[in-house]
Amino acid sequence: MRHLRRWLLVGQAVLVLVLALGLRLRWFPLGVPGEWEWLRVKVWPTAIGLVISSLAVGFYAGFVAIGFRDLARRKAVSRLRECAWVAGLTLAAILAQLFVQAGAADEYDLTKWAYVNYFPSSTGYYKVAHEQMGDAPERFLADYSEWIRNQDSLHIGTHPPGLFVAHWYLARKLREHPGVSSWLTSVMPLATKEGFRQLEILNRVTISQPDRAALFLAGVLTLFASAGTVIPLYLLARAERGALFSWCTAAFWPLASAPVLFQPDADAAYPLLSTAAWALTVWAVRDRSRPAIGILLAVTAGAILGIGMFCSLVFLAVGLIVGLILATHFEAAIGRRAALILAVGVGFLAVTGLIWKMTGSNPFVIWWWNQHHHARFYDEFPRTYWAWFIANPIEMAIALGLPTTLWCLIGFGRVGREAGQTEVVATRSAWVTLAVLVLLNLVGRNLGEVARLWQLFLPPLLIAAAAGLLRLNGGPRTLGASVALLGLQTIILQVAIQVVYPV
Repeated sequence: MRHLRRWLLVGQAVLVLVLALGLRLRWFPLGVPGEWEWLRVKVWPTAIGLVISSLAVGFYAGFVAIGFRDLARRKAVSRLRECAWVAGLTLAAILAQLFVQAGAADEYDLTKWAYVNYFPSSTGYYKVAHEQMGDAPERFLADYSEWIRNQDSLHIGTHPPGLFVAHWYLARKLREHPGVSSWLTSVMPLATKEGFRQLEILNRVTISQPDRAALFLAGVLTLFASAGTVIPLYLLARAERGALFSWCTAAFWPLASAPVLFQPDADAAYPLLSTAAWALTVWAVRDRSRPAIGILLAVTAGAILGIGMFCSLVFLAVGLIVGLILATHFEAAIGRRAALILAVGVGFLAVTGLIWKMTGSNPFVIWWWNQHHHARFYDEFPRTYWAWFIANPIEMAIALGLPTTLWCLIGFGRVGREAGQTEVVATRSAWVTLAVLVLLNLVGRNLGEVARLWQLFLPPLLIAAAAGLLRLNGGPRTLGASVALLGLQTIILQVAIQVVYPV
């Protein structure tokens, strides 16, 4: 096993090196030529930026290795110790994701926190909130089901109003609290301040202090949500495995490529919601001794799905995974599974009905027009099904991280075991998520940009990665080395590829 682990780490390093050389020497396209390709960054990062991002990766890798060692040497881990380590992991995740972004070139580092949510070509939510919602958004929201039918097939037309409301609310509150706005603008990174200065010069506009603070705060909240995904991810794995397994699962997330590269776009925040819904679902069906608690957890999971659907239709697939997790939990009686599925539906409909009442706009009509515009996108920008059928899994593997993907293959597969060794396997949630991703690729729902659009499906796959690492008796050094290689890949990608500013 020791030799196999070493060769696997060598293989991970080779894959990262090949990716770096391939990007530099253009050995492969960044998509399907003639249809869609990610843009390439044409400027080099600063040396100090690379040093900062490399140190962030090194410190984080060391931290997760220390956590592994502490949890592994204890036969029983107290809840207090577990909570302390998860809290530390959350803080380490925030710092790692923040400082790794410093390794990108100028304008693609934390400068993009000023650009991404400002430019309509990147998102457009702030522009709509700023120009069309006014001081009283009630009229805009009440007419949203009619307004959305005339929108484009890009960011605006394919989304429910949740992100517009979020940007409007942040700007409104910060205008009401100038002291908070002043504090936020004073503590924002120098790169972000420079980004706002460049925006004003290039666009010949003046961005007010509250609007600067709101755009910056949107980035901060996205960072917290992305890094904070380690908490529900740990709980998702902990529902069926021990503390050490759960630590390995959550440790991979912060330096996975997609969650870092796509900040501060809202897609980087969605994994928090999706993983929370799955964690609640697994704990709901697991707790057989207290059925009422299980029903409450299921209702909460449904409520989270309702919140997610207020922002993006991609949460339909999240709901499918929730349903399949419950339906395939054959250890529970069929009546209990049915009751939990019904409870999820109740939570979802309760939140959906509340949003309908508060906004006055029919969410079902909005969703119909969203999917209509999404389908229209492929009429306006034709895509080749088979080309993307092959490209999508490759892009997802890179989004997850090539080192992590290798561990996933071992976790989902089978290898020989030494005498007396207990086999470690991936959990049901990991298998169900993989099955849904295969289904989504088969039906051609998304032909391109899956690294951004499907990143909320990545967390359960890390359960398989943890299973693969522990199946080969990997220890703290193995975990630390893999996480370091994962962080190196993320640095390489952000140096080479432009993904959110502005595409």
